[in-house]
Amino acid sequence: HLGAWRRYVRSFGLDTLLGVDIAREQPGFLPTPAYYDKARRTKNWTFNSIYSLSIGQGEINLTGLQMANVQAIIANRGWYITPHFVKAIGRTGKPLPRFTEHHHTLVDSTNIAALVPGMVAAMQHGGTAELASLADVGITVAGKTGTVQNDEGDDHATFAGFAPASRPRIVVAVYIENAGFGGLSAAPCAALIMEKYLRGYIAPKRKRWEKWLRCGDLASQGH
Repeated sequence: HLGAWRRYVRSFGLDTLLGVDIAREQPGFLPTPAYYDKARRTKNWTFNSIYSLSIGQGEINLTGLQMANVQAIIANRGWYITPHFVKAIGRTGKPLPRFTEHHHTLVDSTNIAALVPGMVAAMQHGGTAELASLADVGITVAGKTGTVQNDEGDDHATFAGFAPASRPRIVVAVYIENAGFGGLSAAPCAALIMEKYLRGYIAPKRKRWEKWLRCGDLASQGH
């Protein structure tokens, strides 16, 4: 039932304003039954009209911040804190109370935790996110690649994930327009960000990625 599915997905902060502390936040979009009634000009549309929503295609839209927030929910096994850019105001050094509240999804935490092993497995040799792996420096990454179909040019590359997988400290969402497969460009970009944050520097074997990224040519290097 589309209405029930939409209610669960909205509990992840999609199709709504998260309430971040910057202007012009966008809510994204999740289609409603009424939307399809109007778009199909009939109320007799079927599962064939909506099944692609389950893999993030079709009429669903979300922002990069929402992509990252979904990963934070998985990393936390079912809850998130409203993302914020200002750490604290005043002399207390503490964030505002509304940025410490836990927002829980409607999905049971055990079902969310069950996603993590598969997201870690994607980093293994031959996996779609192999180039996001930081196993060589002892960091286990969990994540998912994506390739956004684009009818007007090259596809867009995405990757979203977190690390370390067991005790997460950072969530990253990468979206690179016209960069092709997510595993070839967005994934290594995310690896650089996570490694720099967690270790403070980039391992020599990934220095060439950093150079290519600075040149805006990561997708065409073939790794």
